[in-house]
Amino acid sequence: MKKLMLMAILLVFAITISFGQAKNVNKANALLTKGELKEAAEQIEPTIQDEKTKDKGRTWYIRAQIYDKIAQDEELSKQFPDALAKAAESYKKAEAIEKDGSTYHGLAQVGYDQLYGRVLNQGVENYNNGDYEAAYSNFMDVAKVNPEDTTGFLYGAMMAQELEHYDDALKNYDKLFELGNYSKSALGSVIYIYLNEKEDPESALKYVNLAEEKYPDDNNFHRQEVDILIKMNKLDDAVVELKDAISHEPENPLLVTNLAMLYDMTEHYDSAEVYYKRALELEPGNRNALINLAVLFIGKGDAIMHKVNEMSIKDYNKHIDKAEKDAAAEYNNALPYLNKVIEKDPNDELGLQNLQAVYAKLHNGKKATEIYEKRKSLGYVSEDDN
Repeated sequence: MKKLMLMAILLVFAITISFGQAKNVNKANALLTKGELKEAAEQIEPTIQDEKTKDKGRTWYIRAQIYDKIAQDEELSKQFPDALAKAAESYKKAEAIEKDGSTYHGLAQVGYDQLYGRVLNQGVENYNNGDYEAAYSNFMDVAKVNPEDTTGFLYGAMMAQELEHYDDALKNYDKLFELGNYSKSALGSVIYIYLNEKEDPESALKYVNLAEEKYPDDNNFHRQEVDILIKMNKLDDAVVELKDAISHEPENPLLVTNLAMLYDMTEHYDSAEVYYKRALELEPGNRNALINLAVLFIGKGDAIMHKVNEMSIKDYNKHIDKAEKDAAAEYNNALPYLNKVIEKDPNDELGLQNLQAVYAKLHNGKKATEIYEKRKSLGYVSEDDN
């Protein structure tokens, strides 16, 4: 008998609790109507746990409305920082529970769309007004409302970058990538931030490699990888990557010139000469190739003279005539390339400087002096320079 009485009491208690929670939904709605939002939030929360009310679209819709209003209240939103996310979550829950075409399915759908549109439009308006801090906050709200959508993260990243909040920008770009949006502009921005603002070429290289994986036919990322490898002093790796880039654009004189310069920097002078000449076949007026090839020949001549000058007096006397002849041949090899530079621009500073040096090495004092005087008249040298 006592067991039956206990079961009856528990049953009555359960019915009372369930009825109470249904009553709480109505009470929360009434408080919402009165604008007593904090109290409404307190009333609605237990109802989303109760078996009788948690699977009702009306429960979630009223909860959504309460937190939607709280999110729009400047003071209350500080007390409920997650109000926006709760509103969006509740609209979506109501929409999922209710059948398509039902009252609360439609109301929840409209409510969610209005919420999303409101915060997005606020962000756009603040951006257009130049208030990037407010726009950033708005776009982060967009991400809270729909964390599966890339819009908030993309615009948030752009605003953070504009504000020079680079860590925030990178976090948002990473969220963008997690959602599968690997746009060229987003990848390019991350590479730029790591390379120029964070001075972290290793991380920049990681994202360049990701960009190359996503866009294998875009040679710009190959070029960026080469630039980064050079900055990291990984010249041999840069040569490999640049050769790969050239395989995609064999007629690109800039890439060919850069490969020649890399060979030059790594003291592979024969290969450098080959690629400088190839660059000039593609672009006869290529200034960098003309000057660098001339300097390469000058360097070869200087190396010959340096070697003989290091010899003993006996060996020096034995080899000096041939050394001077061989060195002169290299200096003369440089002349046509420098002359082409001067033909294109008679006042080219670097061209004139190297041309003067070559004539001096060839013991042509007259020519060397003429060029020196011209350089001085152009302001390239002072009276004290030799």
